[in-house]
Amino acid sequence: MTVATLAPQMAAAQDTTASAPAEDTVVEVRGIRRGIKQSLDIKRQSIGVVDSIASEDLGKLPDQNVAESLQRIPGVTIERNRGEGRYVSVRGFGPKFNAVTVNGRTLATDNNGREFSFDVIPSEVISGADVYKSPQANVNGASIGATIDVRTLRPLDQPKAFSAAASIGSTYAELADSWNPEAAGVVSWRNADRNFGIAVAATFSDQEVRDDEFTIGAGHVKRSSTDSYYNAGGVAGARLGPNVAPFTGVSMPSNLSPFFFVRQKSMAGLNGALQWKPTERLTIGVDALYAKAEITEDQTGLAYDFSGGTLVEQVVQGKEAVYQRYQGGFVDQILQHDTRNVTTTLLGVNANFRATDTLTLSFDLSSSKAERRGKENNHFTTIRRKNMDLWFDRRNGSPIYDYGFTSPNYSNASTNPAGITAHYYIWGGGSDIDDKIDEAKFDAKWAPEGDVTLFAGIASQKRVKTITAFSTPGGEQCAYCGSDRVLPQSLFFNTDMNFFASHDGNIIRDWVGYDPLAVIKQVDTFATQDGKAFDPGRFDAAGSSVVDEKVMLGYIMSDIRADLGGMPLSVNAGIRVEDTKYTSSGASRTVLSAVPNGAGQNIITLSPIIPVSFEGKYTDILPSLNAKLGVTDDLILRFAASRVITRPTLSDLSPRQTIQTNPGNETIRRGNPDLQPFRAAQIEGGVEWYFDRLSLLSFAAFYKNIDSFVTLTTTPQKVDQVTFQVTVPTNGKGATVKGFELGYRQVFGNLPAPFDGLGVQTSFTYAESNANYTNAVANVSYGLEGLSKYSYSVIGFYEKGPVQARLAYTWRDKFLAVASGRNGEPEYFDAYGQLDAGVSYDVSENFTVYLDGLNLTDTNEFIYSVTPDRTKEYRTTGKRISAGVRYRF
Repeated sequence: MTVATLAPQMAAAQDTTASAPAEDTVVEVRGIRRGIKQSLDIKRQSIGVVDSIASEDLGKLPDQNVAESLQRIPGVTIERNRGEGRYVSVRGFGPKFNAVTVNGRTLATDNNGREFSFDVIPSEVISGADVYKSPQANVNGASIGATIDVRTLRPLDQPKAFSAAASIGSTYAELADSWNPEAAGVVSWRNADRNFGIAVAATFSDQEVRDDEFTIGAGHVKRSSTDSYYNAGGVAGARLGPNVAPFTGVSMPSNLSPFFFVRQKSMAGLNGALQWKPTERLTIGVDALYAKAEITEDQTGLAYDFSGGTLVEQVVQGKEAVYQRYQGGFVDQILQHDTRNVTTTLLGVNANFRATDTLTLSFDLSSSKAERRGKENNHFTTIRRKNMDLWFDRRNGSPIYDYGFTSPNYSNASTNPAGITAHYYIWGGGSDIDDKIDEAKFDAKWAPEGDVTLFAGIASQKRVKTITAFSTPGGEQCAYCGSDRVLPQSLFFNTDMNFFASHDGNIIRDWVGYDPLAVIKQVDTFATQDGKAFDPGRFDAAGSSVVDEKVMLGYIMSDIRADLGGMPLSVNAGIRVEDTKYTSSGASRTVLSAVPNGAGQNIITLSPIIPVSFEGKYTDILPSLNAKLGVTDDLILRFAASRVITRPTLSDLSPRQTIQTNPGNETIRRGNPDLQPFRAAQIEGGVEWYFDRLSLLSFAAFYKNIDSFVTLTTTPQKVDQVTFQVTVPTNGKGATVKGFELGYRQVFGNLPAPFDGLGVQTSFTYAESNANYTNAVANVSYGLEGLSKYSYSVIGFYEKGPVQARLAYTWRDKFLAVASGRNGEPEYFDAYGQLDAGVSYDVSENFTVYLDGLNLTDTNEFIYSVTPDRTKEYRTTGKRISAGVRYRF
């Protein structure tokens, strides 16, 4: 059987309307080998440093989303979000440092900043992706890390006039105990004259997954026995028992929060492309991308809050409270219901005109939009149990602390609905996000006879990021923080979900669940009876903002082909000038007073809202150089040097702010509209040995010198009796990042049958930085967010006859997830490795059955504060098994 390969869409000028190869150049490889062949072709032909992934069949990437596939590339790692790859880091630089484009066009994102979430784009509408690690002047995307260009199908690029494929299957999520259906289809058609074609890809999936999380919700805090925290009724130390020795600066968890996290995600995607060549010299293309993800997340958990009751026992080891027991305290329970309905669209029109035999002109116009909705259905509700005896013990050596609580009045306190009271509510909170990007580009390519090709172009981009926040007024949130209203027992039921069944510690496994809307309705009834206000969330001006950014750019570039000692030399050199202007608008308010109310909450008075607006402007000149030397037909040397920038993330430029007032978690976070971009100079060199058409051994070393990083600065601010930790992004000192990558791919086609179907694909990356910033709150140093010192992937596969099989293990070292998290402390994501496997069998030339397994080692995700003995989050996601069928026409 012959499966047509997709035409490489890499050229020095990134010509998205390149002609397809002739029929007799079709590579007679299929599946895994086909994907490897396409990726190696793109890498080998490019002058710059480009790595790629490609679909292994029409409309099929080898993983559940694009991020999962990208991690197979040397230097690329992903950040998992509850079992799913969501963000991508390249050579140690996190998602905010990487630009994501689709067919060379910037794609809008539903996040607060520029970072793109790959979990909202179905992999089935993607034909491949290119990772530009060394920039060239004509490539769209300002980034210190890399530009990731996602490619979709082009009908005129397809060797076969008609191709189609469809798949249907289901994935089993172990913890949720659910089967989740998924289906996809792709069709590509062109006429025999290759002057008109249409391609369409569509996908749908519906999933329910669960993970169990043990968290320290508000982080660890340092306390002393003389703090007002241990006062009650104005009496110093009233909350300390007689057997508790005086202590100073002891770190302890602010609370404990074991959670059941259930996510339901329904996702649909549609991509279409139309190409028309009215003449031999003119090609016109129109393409559109539509993706919709409806995500509902429910977090049902306990919340030990140690701000009530009397501390009667404590064990301190090395300034860490490793055991505490409180009497007469309270235990809250949280149910947080969030919806994230995301619609992402991209519409583009391009024209490629070969004006003469040497001059080609192209024009591209596109508009992308991302919308996130769901504020009306976002609720944060808490209930409270009073007069509880509660304890925790960190001495078991596990990220999950031992914990428990009992009531002197009734048994089975965690699941008993008796005596549960109303407490704290945010009804209809959250924010809506709109990101709109309009781009226009004009490019010219002049290729006279000879060894020099010239390129030039101009472009403009307008981006508007609007965040519209909603919140319940502070007084209404705490209308029942005194917990004096008992809720009807009929509102509650046993979760019966067996929390963290894989852990054998002394913990509580189940608690009560409830419908948040039913509880809110009951509390609303109380408020009416008591003459209190209790309304849904309303517009929050201080939490809202609009950032309007305009970029004008121009570039000139040349490709030079020469001969160096009988070896072919290709040089790509250019310069790009980008002029950026922006306005940032929003509102501001300050905390006028803050006083503990003696019942576990703070009484906060805020100033009136004041509108604010800022303007900024900067211009950057960005030269780039890429060189490729063919030492032999199979041995290539590379060198690259460039000046690069990454603009500040849009959320950091925003004046919007959030104020948290819970005891032990009093924080203020705001943006900084005066930020300057990240700027860096970088060089790299490498060698590639293509010892077979499907095999490669490569090495690359890189060095990046960053002028200035945007860092989070946290300072304490005392208002009355409460100290807030105020966190603001600022331009800090620079740093260097250096490292190397190793890559190896080989298909062992020369082995005797049946072993000639074996192959391997591996990569290893080392990256280190001298970045050394000081966290004044925690009094510790930290480096760069998202940088793992080591990462690697090992993939073994077998492909022969009707059988395809793959076993893949990926691992990345620990990395700094958040420089200033809860209570201003740095938070780290611990080292993580995951084993995946898949097998498929071709029942016939057109019909295939498949079986895939994800996270077969059942690896847990671990996030900690400062040191590994201080848990922030510990999650188990369970295994996932998918099975289904594919049909090719």
